[in-house]
Amino acid sequence: MVIPITKDRFTVLGEEVKTLTIEIDNAQKAQDKRLSNSLKKEMYLKKVEQLELLQSDIAISSTVTAKELSDDVASRPNIPKYMTGTPLDDRLGGGIEIGTFIQLAGESFTGKTHFVLEILANISGANKILFFNFEMGERRINNRLKHLLISTEQDNNFLINSKARKLSEIIQEIKNKAKEGIKFFAIDSKMKIEVPEETEDLKAFRKISHELSKLSQQEEIIILLINQMNEQDQQNGRLAFKGGGDQMYDADIALFYMLNKTKSAEPKDWTRTMHCRKNRTGDEQLFRVDLVLDIHGKTKELIKP
Repeated sequence: MVIPITKDRFTVLGEEVKTLTIEIDNAQKAQDKRLSNSLKKEMYLKKVEQLELLQSDIAISSTVTAKELSDDVASRPNIPKYMTGTPLDDRLGGGIEIGTFIQLAGESFTGKTHFVLEILANISGANKILFFNFEMGERRINNRLKHLLISTEQDNNFLINSKARKLSEIIQEIKNKAKEGIKFFAIDSKMKIEVPEETEDLKAFRKISHELSKLSQQEEIIILLINQMNEQDQQNGRLAFKGGGDQMYDADIALFYMLNKTKSAEPKDWTRTMHCRKNRTGDEQLFRVDLVLDIHGKTKELIKP
């Protein structure tokens, strides 16, 4: 017999559980162990049915019509964005949405770390940020920041962690700081993150990207991870993260920062191009933008005649 899933049925089960509880108590007082065990089994089965009814109600209530979904989305507040203060803002509809996991890769000496520090410095003018610094010593990062942080607010809002190298430690620190209201995090770099439970690099890379992607959504924060490319991909002009796997899938935004090497210019004067190979935010537009560093080391869009 199929019993309809209704609230009345749930109430009936609750009353039967109460009755069985009394009967079990009486059986135990009479030291009738067999009857007591039999009644307990019946009571647990009814509790299981109650749980199944609750799960069924939740499943049913989570199904909505397209009209209901549209009305719900329209009633929600706009997703907060953080302006980077770089040419990326124009391409990303005014900034980066919270709940976004970004991976930035590129050739060596392109200036990936400089670009990320520039973004963090801009944001720290009004908001706290946290930078996981695994590539530079304390003296070196201090010298870098002296040229980027020009106000007391930036000095106080720019947080640095150079100690938490294990993935589990990084995740916990991000959770702790997210509770304090910090929304923007950057990690330099993926290659320095330790995953002791994974002995194979590919599995470790997969876990890093999967966990950070999930964390950005759960905590409604932005995580920017500096990644690498392998030499063969660079030579073949292939835009891919070192280690492949699910890293591209896990990223909401995938950026590749490439040098434009020319014999007619000194390496310090080479221009750069930022390629966006994946974008799940805003209008989901892909783009490429040519960049150059001005005399103050600020990243500007290269306007070609």
